[in-house]
Amino acid sequence: MKRFLLQAVQAEDHLAPAKEVFGLPGLERAIISTAFMTASGLSLLQDVLTPIAAHTRLFVGIRNGITTVQSIQKALEIGCETYMVDTGSRTRIFHPKLYFSRNATRSKLLLGSANLTMGGLRTNIEASIMQDFDATVPDNITFLNDLEAKLNDMIVDYPEHVIRALDADQLVSLQMSGRLLDERKARPPEAAGASVDRSLDTVPRMVLKTSPISVAKPKAPPAPPVAPAAPAAMVARERLEQVWESNGLTRRHLNIPDGENTNPTGSMLLGVGAWEGIDQRHYFRDEVFAGLNWVADAAPRTAHIERSEASIRLIIKDVDYGVHTLQLSHNTKTDTAAYEQRNSMTSLHWGEARQLVAHEDLLGRVLRLFRATDDQTRFTLEID
Repeated sequence: MKRFLLQAVQAEDHLAPAKEVFGLPGLERAIISTAFMTASGLSLLQDVLTPIAAHTRLFVGIRNGITTVQSIQKALEIGCETYMVDTGSRTRIFHPKLYFSRNATRSKLLLGSANLTMGGLRTNIEASIMQDFDATVPDNITFLNDLEAKLNDMIVDYPEHVIRALDADQLVSLQMSGRLLDERKARPPEAAGASVDRSLDTVPRMVLKTSPISVAKPKAPPAPPVAPAAPAAMVARERLEQVWESNGLTRRHLNIPDGENTNPTGSMLLGVGAWEGIDQRHYFRDEVFAGLNWVADAAPRTAHIERSEASIRLIIKDVDYGVHTLQLSHNTKTDTAAYEQRNSMTSLHWGEARQLVAHEDLLGRVLRLFRATDDQTRFTLEID
């Protein structure tokens, strides 16, 4: 038997079907896969998962700006075997959503768009297919075995990225590294666009046919043994415009020594990168960073070097490391071989931020530079 669910615009949700999946009599195996998970969402299934926790394996994405430390705490309390999938990138996330169970003769599968969150199970507009299988039919046996194997094989095939949830100390580390959020704190708003005319948007809030169910408020995450210094406070995302993009980052860009005798320069030369068509000799000094205060060196020998500093928010692999003051330098000489060969004349100096970028896991990634549209002295630099 198969049925289609369209949550919230019809008088149905994913909670009842999910409970049906895990209420299969004589259940022998259960799997949940979800991109995002919150404790409030997992709490909705706690009553049906607790009795079958020893047979339940849960895969959940992290480093995605949604999955919370409290949700992993809750999974451990329930007793589910839980794996956190960390792709190491903002732009490549773990996204499958399914709820699966199996006994000796039957299987149930809920497959679609619903994450293990309050919105996914109750209040968002979500669509899924719910299907029952006769687990004794050869074709079904092949399909069900393949489903289980492909999910479980991730554990072996990607040991660095499919991480078994273990204990509070591990969760402290994951939260401190920015890969799990604190569910008690609201996410900063992220504008979908910009406009100057409010009258153009008069769409009211959509009234749907399901509503949230009251659950206990999330508790505080595990406390670190020693409170670390907090980065600059995160802010609501500013309206930003992209002003540059690199090609794949190299050891030289990131100030990673090639060998024991290599001295890092401490800077990154800003060139054409992925932005074909710019004049790298002038673009950064005269366009990207034109709003900064540039001062020429006082010493006659280096009087052709102009210097400035910029406030730059560093976001690395979707983790916000706060605002840093970084130095810039620009060579104004136009009678050199480098200038005649149309080489770059502007450098970004990492300074104290070098400790954040000089890591091999960033090799080959892309650096994108954004400038605030309302203040040309504020920048955001993302590496992902």
